[in-house]
Amino acid sequence: MKLMRGRKAAPSARTNWNTVLLQEIRLAGLPEPIREYVFHANRNWRFDFCWREGGLLVACEIEGGIWMQTETGRSKGHAHPQRFEQDCEKYNEAALYGWTLIRVTPAMIRDGRAIDWLDRALRV
Repeated sequence: MKLMRGRKAAPSARTNWNTVLLQEIRLAGLPEPIREYVFHANRNWRFDFCWREGGLLVACEIEGGIWMQTETGRSKGHAHPQRFEQDCEKYNEAALYGWTLIRVTPAMIRDGRAIDWLDRALRV
């Protein structure tokens, strides 16, 4: 994406990585995922995508915003220390519930690693 000097891209110009990954899942012929599935009994934690068929519990989380920083250079998004701790809590609880969690970044979606991992996880 090319930006004009001193101007930010419009929010509509941002890539929706959930949509991109869903298209990749469909193109790869993988089973249709459940989107925004609440997996925890006491918390409102959701997975971006999950599969609960054939005894499998496979989830996928897209870790966007890992390179985001505030104007002062502090991390924000998933890289912010508080958000990172919250994510650790969520992912550890998911593991204790028996979920296999595949965490991906936009770069992993772009280069095909995300689909490879999901394909392998869903074939087990």
